[in-house]
Amino acid sequence: MDNKLQQILKNRQDNYIFPFFWQHGEAPEVLLEEMKRIRESNISAVCVESRPHPDFAGEHWWRDMDLIMEEARTNNMQVWLLDDDSFPTGHANGVFSGAHKNLANLFLTEWHADVNGPLEKSAMLVDAVLGEGDELIAVTAYPRTSPDTGDIDLRQGVELTAQVRNGWLRWDVPRGLWRVFIIYATHHGDGKRDYFNILDSQSVGVLIDQVYRPHYERYREDFGKTFMGFFSDEQEFGNLPGYDFQARLGKGMKFIPWSGELRERLKKRWKDDFSIFLAALWFYAGQATGKIRYAYMDEVTLQLEAAFSKQIHQWCSQRGVSHIGHIIEDDNSHGRLGCSTGHYFRSISGMGMAGIDVVLLQIMPGLTQTVHQWVASDRDGEFFHFGLAKMGSSLAHIDAKKEGRAMCEIFGAYGWQEGVSLMKWLADHMLCRGINHFVPHAFSPKAFPDPDCPPHFYAGGNHPQYWHFGELMAYMNRMSHLLSGGRYLAEVAVLYHADAEWAGGAMLFQKPLRALMEHQIECDVVPNDLFAEPEKYGMKFDTLLHAGTQAYRALVIPYCEYIPQAAARFAGEAVQNGYPVFLLEGVPRAVCEDIPDEAEVLKKLAAVPVVSLETLAGMVQEAIGPAIETDGVYPDLRTYSYRNDSGICIYFFNENTVNAVDTVVTAAFQECTGKVLRLDGWKNRIYTLCEGISGGKTSFRLQLAPGEAAVIILTDEAPYAPPFTPGDSCEKLQGAWKVFCADVSEYPDFKWLCDIGEEEVFPDLTDWAAEGKFNGMVRYETVLIEKAGPRQAVLALEGLPDAVEVFVNRKSCGRRIGTPYDFELVLEQGENVIAIELSTTPVWRAGDAWSALAVLPPFGLRSRPQLRV
Repeated sequence: MDNKLQQILKNRQDNYIFPFFWQHGEAPEVLLEEMKRIRESNISAVCVESRPHPDFAGEHWWRDMDLIMEEARTNNMQVWLLDDDSFPTGHANGVFSGAHKNLANLFLTEWHADVNGPLEKSAMLVDAVLGEGDELIAVTAYPRTSPDTGDIDLRQGVELTAQVRNGWLRWDVPRGLWRVFIIYATHHGDGKRDYFNILDSQSVGVLIDQVYRPHYERYREDFGKTFMGFFSDEQEFGNLPGYDFQARLGKGMKFIPWSGELRERLKKRWKDDFSIFLAALWFYAGQATGKIRYAYMDEVTLQLEAAFSKQIHQWCSQRGVSHIGHIIEDDNSHGRLGCSTGHYFRSISGMGMAGIDVVLLQIMPGLTQTVHQWVASDRDGEFFHFGLAKMGSSLAHIDAKKEGRAMCEIFGAYGWQEGVSLMKWLADHMLCRGINHFVPHAFSPKAFPDPDCPPHFYAGGNHPQYWHFGELMAYMNRMSHLLSGGRYLAEVAVLYHADAEWAGGAMLFQKPLRALMEHQIECDVVPNDLFAEPEKYGMKFDTLLHAGTQAYRALVIPYCEYIPQAAARFAGEAVQNGYPVFLLEGVPRAVCEDIPDEAEVLKKLAAVPVVSLETLAGMVQEAIGPAIETDGVYPDLRTYSYRNDSGICIYFFNENTVNAVDTVVTAAFQECTGKVLRLDGWKNRIYTLCEGISGGKTSFRLQLAPGEAAVIILTDEAPYAPPFTPGDSCEKLQGAWKVFCADVSEYPDFKWLCDIGEEEVFPDLTDWAAEGKFNGMVRYETVLIEKAGPRQAVLALEGLPDAVEVFVNRKSCGRRIGTPYDFELVLEQGENVIAIELSTTPVWRAGDAWSALAVLPPFGLRSRPQLRV
């Protein structure tokens, strides 16, 4: 059987792409046309999104779904379904506003009043605080520790719930300043009230009954064949309105997630202190505050995992399909309340793939700084570049259910300005961090220009880059195929920070990841559950830390005030056994949980070496030895080392937007002794770099233009491949050029635009495109006289012309959408007509607000093409 490399060279890769296919209730012929265009884009699956449809789960919906399913069966395509009628997941087709109102989202909140004691037989009205359907959970009182703050003395708290009679609290107030709390559960919060309660198994079951089950009943014969599963989109606690990415417990969060099942969990954990501890979820209550808040967050995320992730996984797996999707990860919200789910790893645990998304200009080339303006916020560029994709791929690596599958919803809401060159850059960004399944956002059959979160890839024939997009999809399928079915060669595990942040201050995990990635050190991020529940991820420890398919040679713990006990115990014991563990920037001052041997755990932890963020990479390399070395410093050079049946594949991506990479790389892998190949994934060709790997090490020259990606393959078995010959100097084509233009609707009927003389500078076409709202192709044409053809040559374009196709004598020499813009030509004797076609995005015509956050380069060729013979 052919190996992965041989399969992609023969274009026999599997499909790893299932774009959103939006439904608005279009006519059947429109839907069939869009399905055809999706197939023409080298895609053989769709994820049907019902959000814009006017009749979800109604007669019109079933007509459209039947049509899509039949078209998929006929053309051997697969179908996924976004699992609700609106965004985000949890609306359950609107039933929580009606018949299932009692199972709608539920919140815990508090009302408090202050009183000076002593006051005997005081009376405080309780019933007036409670609204219709509200449930009283506890009434408690505490001494205030200061008249200038709302801090309370937890140790002297008193439980008064039993003293509520006839709707009034009767209580003898002791001497001093006291605060009385009425804590109750309510459906009348300020979050998503007409949504499911993600902490309530019965409420989540309503979503299954309203969406999952009807589709199973209609398409059960297709389940696991044509119908592959359900996609949950950004499910959340929904205890706050809007998108507060900093949503953490405290006075600023009036309503917090709640359910009866969570209540039982907390009662079991806190026992007799249950009622007394609740007030600390809002107000500072001394040293115990961090531990109490940690306990709540620990239980709330475990309950979400049970009620949502595990329940839907069980339902789907019993019927032969998968549950996939993603949460809101933005600006570190993945470990917080509100619009996210408190703990990335737990909330995605039951899904068949790890999932993330990148939308809204969250990732832009070169903008790796923390403050980076995107559509919804100006933070956190460092997380988006160094944390987001690694979080998803890490879960795929350690969770056996994922089978190495990590998915990204990608390209959405970047505006019509987003060209295929930016799309390819984003795809390479994800691939070199281990993402190997993609949900492009989106195909919309609505009339152009649909203002809903563009770009749309076909747009009713109005997207000039549609054919380039199809080649991008083929490229992404090839690269995903190469990076599937094997094992990532991670060396270092970095502890996920969310658990620690629940209790107190914590360094974000992406900071050490960045330090390691900028030194080409392969790494994953792992949760505390790896140590707390070893069976969950197949964790074991010998001389290495094993989890899933991984074998980590070192552990890095970002600074935290509080550390989860399982991670602390492992670190202290591992260091005693000679295993490299590093504490970043300091030793934690406490353990997150309330445990009797905390002092002993912290004493052992204190033996772990403390390093700074600046020295981390060097210390790690000194401890374990580098697997990949360069002969210079290349902080923007990304690597992803992956072993599959082809050998060891190292995905290199130069993320720098200005500077090229030209370095000698030394790779230390004991397994391979044969050839070193370079795979050009876009052209789908391999080249030989060198032969003979001795002593488990090999050195080779790596050259990458800004924004260029290549895969280096260390293999014992390989087909013949010509030597890799990087480009030498080129000569500029100094002849005269003619420029033509064609609207996308008229292509290829070109009209003359201008002439460029032999000594003239190529014109900037930006103002022309903007004034005329141009949407189409611009063609540059010249004649080259070849005296002694035929002979081979390479045409090279400078800059970032986005989507380009080159023709010689009307024969296509291929399309390029990213650096290097090199085209192989065959020049015949005599006249050769060379034509260079640039395809625009629809931004000049649509002028959408989504695009206003992007600063675009000038449109058109900005310098003369070069020729290398």
